Amino acid sequence: MTVALQSLPQVSVATRRRRRLRLARTLVGSSVRTRLLPAGERRRLRLQVCGAADTLTALGVRVQVFQPSTPWPRTGRYVISDHVGRLGDLAVSTAVRGATDDGTVICPVAVRYRVGDRSLRPHEVPQRTAAIVAMLGLVVEVHCLPARTTTA
Repeated sequence: MTVALQSLPQVSVATRRRRRLRLARTLVGSSVRTRLLPAGERRRLRLQVCGAADTLTALGVRVQVFQPSTPWPRTGRYVISDHVGRLGDLAVSTAVRGATDDGTVICPVAVRYRVGDRSLRPHEVPQRTAAIVAMLGLVVEVHCLPARTTTA
């Protein structure tokens, strides 16, 4: 671990072990469900969202979503995020559902990380599973920004 991550609050070794076991159980269960259940489009989307939410819960990470001032369209939207890493991917997939790549409306998302009241700088965000499991009170904030229409 880097010096920046060591200064952040850490959980006990027993909590880390429990989180790792929960994560393993969640990943196996998600893998089995995706292979055994019928593969309709809505079911795939639901399995993806539930799998991401279960993974974040197993890691001990909370997600806080801030909605835009004007609601996004339900269809025909393309979501663009400024996050980097798998943790941001999981948070955005739980917060934003039903986005397509061929949308005519761009819906930007800003992802921020914090521990308690302290915001984390990009180099302080944990990238490895061991660092994520060890953090106490990690919160991923997903800020949904106002949508803008693309010009064809």
